[in-house]
Amino acid sequence: MTFAIGLGIALLLTRMSRWVRVATQCGLLLAWAMPVVAALTVWQFLFDTEYGVVNWLLTELGGDFRGHSWLQEPLSFFAVATMVVVWMSVPFVAFTLYAGLTQVPDDVLEAAEIDGASARQRFAHVVLPTIRPVLLVVLLLQVIWDLRVFTQIYALQKAGGITRDTNLLGTYIYTLGIKGGDFGTAAAAAMFMLALTVVLTAPYVRMMLKTEED
Repeated sequence: MTFAIGLGIALLLTRMSRWVRVATQCGLLLAWAMPVVAALTVWQFLFDTEYGVVNWLLTELGGDFRGHSWLQEPLSFFAVATMVVVWMSVPFVAFTLYAGLTQVPDDVLEAAEIDGASARQRFAHVVLPTIRPVLLVVLLLQVIWDLRVFTQIYALQKAGGITRDTNLLGTYIYTLGIKGGDFGTAAAAAMFMLALTVVLTAPYVRMMLKTEED
């Protein structure tokens, strides 16, 4: 989701006027620069059981969400966590891919358009191959960072989530080692997390090396 939304915003940035693009970039930069704890405070207020804006808005639209807790059920908990993580990660992806898109030669795009290529064909056969190294790097970093998500989950758990049903690898290792004192199992889980990271990132590293060789 982070990659798809970031790519979409990057494409929109290339079509915006100068001042609209600058304003959008400033907004993205503020979202990216906001400390995690401060951002989570805002999100907790939005989804607060009694005073949350989300519950109030859904109730005004005719739903029965008065006093509804979004953090008690694993599905809704991870939905909120996903929104927080994606919201905080999209700016980096958007900025990086936009920088890559600015390197696509305009004359090549114009030549493809003259030859009759549609916008979709130009994107698939000109833009994507040109920015492929940037795409691979961003995908690699996103996989690593998503596996390392901790603060967002931990803060939402403290705000009312059920820990045993909403753990990710990072919070699970923390719960085992720091809270439970089971350092052996925590170390084994950490090694599994490291191995999983290597397995998931190995194809991207291989593609990046192959791209450089070509």
